[in-house]
Amino acid sequence: MVSKKQRVRTVILIIILAAAIVGGVFAISFFKGGVTFPWQLAKEVPVVEEPQDEPATEEPKLVVTEKPKPEEKVEEKVEETEPEETQPEEEVEEIKAAQTGQKLDYFGALSVEDGRLTDADGNQVQLVGVSSHGLSWFSEFITADSIKSLRDNWGINTIRLAMYTSDYNGYCVGGEDNQKALKEKIDEAVNAATDNEMYVIIDWHILNDSNPNEYKSEAIQFFGEMVRKYESNENVIYEICNEPNGDTTWQDIQDYAEEVIPVIRNVNQDAIILVGTPKWSSDLVSVEEDPLEYDNIMYTFHFYGATHKSSSRNQLTSALDEGLPVFISEYGFVSADGNGSVDKKEATKWMEVIDEYGLSTCIWNLSNKDEGSALINAASEAKTDWEYDDLSEQGQYFFDLISDGDYKIESTATKSEDEEESEEEDETENTDKSKTSDDSKETVKKSNDKKSEVKNKKH
Repeated sequence: MVSKKQRVRTVILIIILAAAIVGGVFAISFFKGGVTFPWQLAKEVPVVEEPQDEPATEEPKLVVTEKPKPEEKVEEKVEETEPEETQPEEEVEEIKAAQTGQKLDYFGALSVEDGRLTDADGNQVQLVGVSSHGLSWFSEFITADSIKSLRDNWGINTIRLAMYTSDYNGYCVGGEDNQKALKEKIDEAVNAATDNEMYVIIDWHILNDSNPNEYKSEAIQFFGEMVRKYESNENVIYEICNEPNGDTTWQDIQDYAEEVIPVIRNVNQDAIILVGTPKWSSDLVSVEEDPLEYDNIMYTFHFYGATHKSSSRNQLTSALDEGLPVFISEYGFVSADGNGSVDKKEATKWMEVIDEYGLSTCIWNLSNKDEGSALINAASEAKTDWEYDDLSEQGQYFFDLISDGDYKIESTATKSEDEEESEEEDETENTDKSKTSDDSKETVKKSNDKKSEVKNKKH
């Protein structure tokens, strides 16, 4: 049996061994830095808390300083969008279409007296216009917007609607849907012309069909429908056959006209009617010999400056001097095939005749077709509000003529009234007329005598 004394010794030995082991472990850990003593914790706690407190207080400050910057950026974006709101000014630049600075008169209802186109008071007037190309081919150039643009920017007072009859998608060969589309286009153009105080020519544009009698029944039906629809429009002019050609004679045209004109006259007694002449509307001699016996009839004459020269002008002036009422419903300053450049020398001579006689005209043609007679440059995609660079050579030449006043901008009515007032003043002052004035009066007298003779022959 173990005595009490021995047990005490054993316990004391175990305690000593345990203390030695624990002390050794602490000694080793201390030298390696793996133990943190309570007096060290008291010093380190503030150090640990300080880095935690600093980020917490700085982060809100950073957030606060960041917020104004996005607001400033938003304001900058608003300022950037303000110029975008001024972009309509660019549209105003588009409306910077070339302008002639002229606006030709609108004269109201027209009539034909003594070989001249006149207003209701019998004063001679002049229409200056543009002809479309085929409505089936370049319909995008004949719209309410483009017609308004021609009136506002170029100043013309007439638009001619060339509706082909037998060519591709022509009225007589393109089917019912095509006929409907063409009549809708005509209606749009007539309404636009009326709204803008312009005259509008509805042109039965025969060409490859040569003889107007080929589609005479269709023409009768068409003009019957048109005149009933536009009976109250004083600005609508009917061109019943564009350019009879080939072997077509004046007698053939007369036979056709004698059936078509009554269809119009049965509804509208006063509308102006244009009648084509043989040889692509260039033969006036045969017409002079046997004119139609209707009122308010004019005969068409067409020319192209680079092809038709002095002999054509002589035939025209001869017919005019005889009192034949002539309307130049189609012309150009290039070749007759529609190609080539402007013949400025011949153009000047033709313009002298047009100005001298106060002739009404429509230039060919409003399109961007790649040919000399097209008024719009082939490279241009503009369909209205054309800038000067959008115009072809002939387009620019025509535009410049209007700008320079080479077409009569005011009716001859105004000029004749001024002359009469001047003569009255001269008479009251008992002044002698100049030799130039006497010569002028003598020329007018001779011209009126000739016109009276022709008028007597017609009846």
